[in-house]
Amino acid sequence: RQAQGDHFAVDERDALRQARRVVARLHHRKAHPDPPFAPPPEYDDEDLLGIVPGDLKVPFDPREVIARIVDASDFDEFKPLYGTSLATGWASLHGYPVGILANARGVLFSEESQKAAQFIQLANQRDIPLLFLHNTTGYMVGREYEQGGIIKHGAMMINAVSNSRVPHLSVLLGASYGAGHYGMCGRAYDPRFLFAWPSAKSAVMGPQQLAGVLSIVARQSAAAKGQPYDDDADAALRAMVEQQIESESLPMFLSGRLYDDGVIDPRDTRTVLGLCLSAVHTAPYEGARGGFGVFRM
Repeated sequence: RQAQGDHFAVDERDALRQARRVVARLHHRKAHPDPPFAPPPEYDDEDLLGIVPGDLKVPFDPREVIARIVDASDFDEFKPLYGTSLATGWASLHGYPVGILANARGVLFSEESQKAAQFIQLANQRDIPLLFLHNTTGYMVGREYEQGGIIKHGAMMINAVSNSRVPHLSVLLGASYGAGHYGMCGRAYDPRFLFAWPSAKSAVMGPQQLAGVLSIVARQSAAAKGQPYDDDADAALRAMVEQQIESESLPMFLSGRLYDDGVIDPRDTRTVLGLCLSAVHTAPYEGARGGFGVFRM
């Protein structure tokens, strides 16, 4: 009863309306000027509803997505013939310059990792925000690829992401699993904003892969103890794990636990990202001019 309130709201909706009016009158000035007029994409955003296939094992071309969210569908690709499983390039979105990294065929190889590391460093030299479009099952594994340097090259990409100082935005379009999720600036690497399409799935490992690993461990444990292995119990374990991981990798499950900033309609992607870029430009930022640590060669 000490009259500490300056505004009175009749309900929650009215309170939000008044709060917006208060913020609108703060006379806050952005650290960066507003961008010029931005021409819309040349392709219909309704097409975004049919680009990601129902089966995420089927690859799709992320350039089809990029062409429907960036200004004038203008995308200047960086090294298009090298590391083709990752599309990288420059564009503008609602007038704001942006560097884009988009998974093209799921798996990240050594070439894609080195390409991404170089591109991220270039964006930091130019003070350009980065947009990561996820559809990856992770980094390639196997003796041939490990001897070819996939571990150090993958670490190079993750090093660049973790030490980058420009704003990062992430959108999960399809799959986003394992270390590839981290390399594409997943939640653990603190992007300014992270959104998911309804088609997205994300987990530490894919359901079949994790079930397979647990099966192998259980089988080897039984062999080491000289005990018989129950194949029926193994099949039941695999089915249970696959079902659990499948359900817990869905965007509604993850978003309900604040893993992302929301599940968005694909047709709203351009608008949502434009608002995000406007928000990150309210404060000054500067890319890392060095300080990326040691890249193993």
